[in-house]
Amino acid sequence: MRIATAGFSHESNSFYSQPTQLEDFGVCEGADVISQYERTFHEIAGYIAGAEEFGYELYPLLATSAMPGGPVTADTYEHFVGRILSGLEAAPKLDGVLLALHGAMVAEEFPQADGETVRRVRALVGDLPIAVTHDYHANVPPELVAAADSLIIYKTNPHIDQRERGLQAASILTRQIRGEIQPKMALVKPEVLFNIYFHNTSVAPMQPLMQAAIELESQAGILGCSIAGGYQYADVPYMGPSVVVIADGDKEMAQREAERLGEQMWASRDLLKHSVPDPAEAVRLALASEETPVCLLDMGDNIGGGSSGDSTFVLEQLLAQGADGWVVSVWDVESAQACFAAGVGGQVQLSVGGKTDDMHGPTLEIAGRVRTLHDGSYEERERRHGGGRYFNQGPTAVVQVEQAGSKGLLLLNSERACPNSIHQITCAGIQPEHQRILVAKGAVAPRAAYEPVCPRLIEVASGGATAIDRPADDYQLARKSLYEWR
Repeated sequence: MRIATAGFSHESNSFYSQPTQLEDFGVCEGADVISQYERTFHEIAGYIAGAEEFGYELYPLLATSAMPGGPVTADTYEHFVGRILSGLEAAPKLDGVLLALHGAMVAEEFPQADGETVRRVRALVGDLPIAVTHDYHANVPPELVAAADSLIIYKTNPHIDQRERGLQAASILTRQIRGEIQPKMALVKPEVLFNIYFHNTSVAPMQPLMQAAIELESQAGILGCSIAGGYQYADVPYMGPSVVVIADGDKEMAQREAERLGEQMWASRDLLKHSVPDPAEAVRLALASEETPVCLLDMGDNIGGGSSGDSTFVLEQLLAQGADGWVVSVWDVESAQACFAAGVGGQVQLSVGGKTDDMHGPTLEIAGRVRTLHDGSYEERERRHGGGRYFNQGPTAVVQVEQAGSKGLLLLNSERACPNSIHQITCAGIQPEHQRILVAKGAVAPRAAYEPVCPRLIEVASGGATAIDRPADDYQLARKSLYEWR
């Protein structure tokens, strides 16, 4: 039994000003896919483990992904889909296909790009079984469910179960190939928005929904049950949460159970109201906290959601309120280069942040001393959001800032980096337990990295491409019938 695999992943923010282009994607091909992913917690690691557990030969085509950002350019999308299709055409006889797709990719000509990818693969391979895995933040369209045989979505946010979901998808696919099961899928799209503020799968309202999905999978005849929280920063026709149920040979059962869970999600609609402090209030709360360090989750500059990484709204307030013992990271190539030119111990005058566009705060004048210079590489050995292990934020400088009665550490990186690992700051010599306030540019994803060291986390309703209260009028393609917008 030979199964081809390909990964093409991007979380595309329709409101971020910078498009995602070919050079933004990292690529590995052939045997390198196995060597790069087998020691990670990614779903492709689950595909690799499945080869041994279920007795198939994995035929890897390519795996490519880019940091979340603006929509993928048309040329870039066609380039990678073309490589996947040509790889399938050139492959020896195949028995099935495993596709690792994010579920929230937006391409210039295809708003629901992952659905288009599966449609093209289906058109090429005919009746060959296709299993797909998706990120929890997928916006699932009916066209994708119609084109795939099975769709499995992460059950955790922060995402720490990717490997298991890859293994689950591989199990369903191999059983289908052997003729042991006949997967039948149903999709339900409840008419709610489910703001990212409520996407934490460890607490209500999502936790009981996900628990119901897990319990359903133990029911006879059910092969899989997935809930996607959706991705509110993609302006696409099927933006919003999804329930996907796979039953063995029984489409009616799948539909019935999907509708039941969809009704349960709809019943939670009046719980989906939030009150999140703005940067000024969040900093005041952090300064008053007796529990330290406090983690401020900068939701408007959620890098993992496609924001810039150079927002200054929270940093501005830390300085204005004379905060002491803070750590903030800012993506600023120019400022990092100036620190390297000054050298360790050098005094610097920097214009920091707010350089990508006019959504992410003012550029701030910062004076300080270069404390650390680092190449920006680090390793995460624990299960953390995203399942990755090896990271690089580019040449990185830490500046000791003392101005306006405020003291803190400013980490300047040369590549946008999601704060999914605490080693983003420890690699540069920062000891988190000795600080008072740690700012993580994210929403839910940083919790897996920061909860072990921060007794208190505070969400911040800051501005930016991932602001949590974007109005309905900003959307052109998304359904205006969603409950929160009525």
